[in-house]
Order: sequence, then C-alpha cells, then structure tokens
Amino acid sequence: MKQLIVTLFLSTFILMPVTAQLRPLANQDEFNKRLAQEAQELKSIESDFTQYKYLDVFDETITSKGQFFYKKENKICMSYSKPLDYLIVINNTQLKIVSDGKKSIMNLNTNKMMNQMQDMLTACMVGDLSRLSSDYQLSYFEDNNTFTVKIKPVNKNIQAYIVGIEIQLNKKDMSVNKLRLSETETNYTEYVFQNKKFNTLTDDKIFEIR
Repeated sequence: MKQLIVTLFLSTFILMPVTAQLRPLANQDEFNKRLAQEAQELKSIESDFTQYKYLDVFDETITSKGQFFYKKENKICMSYSKPLDYLIVINNTQLKIVSDGKKSIMNLNTNKMMNQMQDMLTACMVGDLSRLSSDYQLSYFEDNNTFTVKIKPVNKNIQAYIVGIEIQLNKKDMSVNKLRLSETETNYTEYVFQNKKFNTLTDDKIFEIR
C-alpha cells in the first residue's frame, strides 16, 4: 500500500528529455548566485502547463493540459482541465487529490518518503535547488538560451521510485521551462510551462485543503 501511494503521488508529477545541444556549465558559481537571488525574490507563480506522460507498457504518450499555481511557502496547486478534470493541492504538510468528484486528503508528515518527495517536487517545480538534500547528485549544463540541471537520486529508497530528474531553466529569468521525473529508464512525464506570471498571486483560496 505504501508503494502504491508513493507511485500515485509521483505519477501526477513525472517529464521528457531535453534535446538541445548541451555543454557543461561554464560558471556554476554565477548560476548558483542567480538562482538563489531569483528564488529569494519569487513569491508566486501562475502558469499554463502541458503534460506528456509516456508509459512503455502502452507504448504511447498521454497528453494533458492545465494550470499550475505556486505560492511561498510550500503551496502548490495543479488544476487539470484536459482531457479530464483533476486537482492536486499541496499546502505545507497536507496533500489533496480530487478525481472524478472524489476527494482524498493525506498528511505528508505521517510518511517520511512522501514528505521527502514533496520537498523534492516543490524544489524542482519552482527551480529552488537549494532545497534539495544530499540525497541527490546534481550535474549542470547549458545552451544559448537555457540551463539544464540533471539530478540523480543517490538514496536507495528514493531510487526505488525515481531514477532521474531533468530541469530546464530559462536563462532570462531562471524560471522552469520543462521538468522531467523518470520513474524508470523508459517511463517519464514531462511538463512544459507556458504563459508564466510571477508574484501576481494574492488569493490563497486555491490552496485550501478541507
């Protein structure tokens, strides 16, 4: 049951390979400085997203669309509108999922692995990599327009659910363009974020869990 819950949690948050011509990052200190500055100034994000989920058992890619919302601290809402209505809300230590009109609420503090996953997903989705623990090994790359961070879990418990993560950041504002979490070498889900707005979200209602 524990593995089923973690798999369900991850299946909502998993992404695709970056195909640009990448080269090793030239100046990691400058990258870290910019990323820390942007993370410090970031209060909220509103964005459209498209999700591409590939499952090798079906040999097909399933496409979904929705809206992504983030607000400091630790508040995430992903509202899917196509092909089906589906809602995920993380508010600090609580997780809410609404599917087919059925709502489930979970306290993430009751499951150490789920709590670790929540911290990791929040860090990756908003590009605040300073939140990642020593359970992850990071490699840095760039092209003319983007930075790419490849993240490999080194904790064996986490490796049971995730084999790799890729984050593509826009060089102009250090925001996340794409995010990929790979459950296996072949199964992944990719989110492409578009129409991003920063520090404009004031209402906390979308993050309510009740």
